[in-house]
This record gives sequence, structure tokens and C-alpha cells, in this order.
Amino acid sequence: MTEERAARVAESLLKSAEGLEQASTATDVRVAVRDGLLGLEYHLDTLAKELARDPADPGAFEPALRGRAQKVEATLRGVLVSAWAMLVLKDEELGTLEHANALAKQLRAVEREEVKLVFDQLLMPEGID
Repeated sequence: MTEERAARVAESLLKSAEGLEQASTATDVRVAVRDGLLGLEYHLDTLAKELARDPADPGAFEPALRGRAQKVEATLRGVLVSAWAMLVLKDEELGTLEHANALAKQLRAVEREEVKLVFDQLLMPEGID
């Protein structure tokens, strides 16, 4: 990865959403999606690893939050599929920016859910072990 591209890669879902919202052409949308994919995959991978932990392990998701975590994971998977699907659309389809705006909304929504989940996990009695 070039140094310039590394500087653009979105490390957060919010930054990915902002990149999509700032896009004004199909090329801009493609760049924003590509730059955001690594961050999106990272969030999904991290959450999947946490869900794969033994529930008895210290720091594992509390049973009360496990269902929410699974929903966030499923949403992240869906957003990732949507992002990949956007990369095969024709320029005319991407140029309307409908897909970019929809993906940006999805990213913001899942970011909010993920942040709430993390805070709720930290606020659980065993959350800060």
C-alpha cells in the first residue's frame, strides 16, 4: 500500500461515512468505499473475535449484551456486503450518489450501535476487569 493511500484509509466507520458524504463523483465514491473497507473489515473481525471468546473468559461479552453484539456483527456483515457490491456498479449508478448516501447512513448507524455496545459492556459489573 502506498504511503498516500495508507494516509487515506479510514480507520473508523465515522471517517468512512464522512468520505462517502464528501464524494461528488462515481470515482470519489469508489475511492471512499475502498478506503473504508479496511476499517469496516477491522471492526467486523474484532467483534467476531470477541464473540468467539468463551463467555466464561474475563472481558468476554456479558450474556445480557451478547445478543446485541451478534446483531451489530450481522449489521457489519451486511454493510460490508453492500460496500463490496457498490464497487461493481456502473459509474452512472454511483454518480447519482444514492448508494453512497445510503451506505454512509448505514455506517453511521452501526457506528452508534457499536459505541453503545462498548460503553454498555464497560459499565457492566465485570466490564472493567
